[in-house]
Amino acid sequence: MNIKILLILASALLITPNLFFKIPLAEASTKVNLFQITSDSTQQKDPIVYKNIVAYDSLSDIWGYKLDTKTNFSILEKPGQQYLTGFFKNLIIYDDFNETTSHDSVRLYNMATKEDTLIAGEPGSRSGGVTNGRYVMYIEGGACGQIHAYNLKKKTDAVISPTGCGPLRVFDDTVIWLNGAPGGTNIYGYDLERKRSMDIVTDPGFQESANIFEDNVVYLEYITGSLGDYNAIKMKNIRTGKKKTIYESTTSTLQWPAISDKYVVWSESTAQHVNGVKGANLNTGEVFEVQPQGPHQNSHTMLSIWGNTASWMSFRTGNGDIYGAVLKK
Repeated sequence: MNIKILLILASALLITPNLFFKIPLAEASTKVNLFQITSDSTQQKDPIVYKNIVAYDSLSDIWGYKLDTKTNFSILEKPGQQYLTGFFKNLIIYDDFNETTSHDSVRLYNMATKEDTLIAGEPGSRSGGVTNGRYVMYIEGGACGQIHAYNLKKKTDAVISPTGCGPLRVFDDTVIWLNGAPGGTNIYGYDLERKRSMDIVTDPGFQESANIFEDNVVYLEYITGSLGDYNAIKMKNIRTGKKKTIYESTTSTLQWPAISDKYVVWSESTAQHVNGVKGANLNTGEVFEVQPQGPHQNSHTMLSIWGNTASWMSFRTGNGDIYGAVLKK
């Protein structure tokens, strides 16, 4: 019997010499170069990656890390409390906290010119600013409130949505946010160029933690948010309307997806005060581990990614440090 099988295979090879070579090879797995950006005894948090720099909060000031030289440097140090919320080119957007009124103001710091400009301040609280270089978008009223767009050239301010909740995210002329809906939350947006509102994701249940790169919006979809319930990282192309499930789970909770042109990364927690980071290759669909599960103060961490470099804060040392990873196929 074995001899007959060999003869059949040999005949097949003679007739079709490339038979075996037509079987597709398995995709190479993504390699993760994990590294630590800060390691002192104080807490650093809320990193944002833009090209060659990771900006982050440190002791109520704003610092940066140069990926090419592997060096930390001061971006903005001044009295009071400043918290990074947006980063684009040379522009740093931050919340400036007033300890007397307990209100935040939105400010813009230009790393090239060293100019520190008030965008929106008292009375009341303005916070959560992001920028595309032409506008600064922010929330009036706290975590939720009116969504504003401040034109940097004209120095004019306009309300683009009467209600909305952070975090705000922007890519080019599209700014997105979330808002409450009957039985859940939805994701909405605004086209700054065309001056029109957009319903991004309005499915039943909860759609939150949205992020955007080009036409793709990545977000978290869940039922209750409890461990053991279904939750998923999903993506929608706002130009074509097509949706795609990146990753789903009923054994862990997911949060804070971030997207670039190549990858999606997100926070995954298998138990309270335990957290890790996962990633997915947008071209191949491969899902891989970026940082293994380990101790974390509040189970989840907010991520940022640019190109193939991701960054986040983790409590592996007990006080909160900034980590990064370079992802390569």
